[in-house]
Amino acid sequence: MKNIDLHNHSRISDGLLTPRALVELAVANGVTGLALTDHDNLAGLDEAQSVATQLG
Repeated sequence: MKNIDLHNHSRISDGLLTPRALVELAVANGVTGLALTDHDNLAGLDEAQSVATQLG
């Protein structure tokens, strides 16, 4: 079974973690699919994607 989380906010909107830290935490917990869903802002997508690519 895949571990997917499709609703995550970084501190760019109302979350607590940077996009990098959010992806790192997700990977550490076995998440294989992640959606960054910051409110009204796409600023964290490049960082999140870059980290996800680095971590495989």
